[in-house]
Amino acid sequence: MDGPDHPGRFCRVSEPSQTFRFPGQALEVLRGFSDQRQQTRFCDVVLVAAGRRFRAHRAVLAICSPYFQAMFTLGMREELQPEVQIVGVSSVGLEAVLDFLYSGQLQLDGGNVHDVLEAAHLLQLWRAVDFCCQYLEQQVSEENYLDLQQVARFYSLERLDSFIDRWVLARFSKLRLTPDFLQNLPLHKLTSYLSSSQVQYDSEQNLLQAALQWLGQNPDRTPHANQLLAHIRFPLMPAGDLVGRVLPAIRAQLPDGTGCQQLVEEALRYQARPSAQPLLQTDRTALRGGAERLMLIGGEVGERGQELSGSVWRLDGESVRWELQGQLPAPRSHHCLAVLGGFIYVAGGSASRDNGGDAACNRLHRYDPRLEQWTEGAPMKQRRVDFYLAAVGESLIAVGGRNASGALASVEFYRPAEDRWAYGPPLPR
Repeated sequence: MDGPDHPGRFCRVSEPSQTFRFPGQALEVLRGFSDQRQQTRFCDVVLVAAGRRFRAHRAVLAICSPYFQAMFTLGMREELQPEVQIVGVSSVGLEAVLDFLYSGQLQLDGGNVHDVLEAAHLLQLWRAVDFCCQYLEQQVSEENYLDLQQVARFYSLERLDSFIDRWVLARFSKLRLTPDFLQNLPLHKLTSYLSSSQVQYDSEQNLLQAALQWLGQNPDRTPHANQLLAHIRFPLMPAGDLVGRVLPAIRAQLPDGTGCQQLVEEALRYQARPSAQPLLQTDRTALRGGAERLMLIGGEVGERGQELSGSVWRLDGESVRWELQGQLPAPRSHHCLAVLGGFIYVAGGSASRDNGGDAACNRLHRYDPRLEQWTEGAPMKQRRVDFYLAAVGESLIAVGGRNASGALASVEFYRPAEDRWAYGPPLPR
């Protein structure tokens, strides 16, 4: 073998190194461990649960489970014991998770999922826990969602808990009428749903009714009335309903000490000052599920801009298409827009095809996107087209522009709380 006839000793090869990979190597090793386990070969530990014994490899258990990693490496007595009792799990659950460790497959059904979840959570097999959550998400129904919420809370399963919350929010109008909801829904969950902008509802009145019905199931719930009703958006209800229905219903069911009547009185004060509403905005005055939208209001239309438009268009973010939202009180062009407190203000502009500002107007309109309504405010002191309008602090500012008298240097401030305009320092000439 040492002579010159040995071919490998004197063969010249290139210098660069190269790494070869076999993607199936890890799978073959796992399959080999599984075969050994089935044949009870080289197994060095026996796990015992509810009287049943399962052979396994310490190395496999320690690699896959932080629970076993700690058990076999931190000097615990189980490190050297040939048999280890696993307390707190069923044999069904332990068998399923062991099969999963050796195969990567987890068989779940309605009969074993709770046992498997119990074992996987104890042994810190988080991938198996996640599979259990995925299975339970597919099984959520009107009959079991409250029970599954308790399961999620017991095991701290945020994924499952969040899924059920979204499921309930999407069906709130229906579920709120069911006995299970009224009798067994926890306070913290109802509080969360009433505060959500994603809750499915017909009106704020229906959400109020859900809260009052839940409170009425048990006198012990009355102290939580203000906590719940603080999330009802009373300012979005018509003033007539607040006075004629809402306030009497609250007075009839809840004592004065709950502070709930003050919530209705706050809403009435808000509605009594319509021009000041942009400055009084709170979480209770905002639309649920509200999102920013691009609006197109008025202007000139036609091939050569020969017509004025009073249309209000909104760009739908999902379809990326313009949708007709409504109409201006009067068509106009060369006007200005500003947003203050969630309200859209339209000021000035031309009431006809502008020709040097001759048709300039000084009108001010405010659009409420919650009610899709226009209201007219105090007119500007000067008629203006092609000027600058912006929200500054708690006011609007109108700068420059032009009208029939020519270019303007004047500046005006609009204060919604007083619904009036006042001159500011003019532009320098």
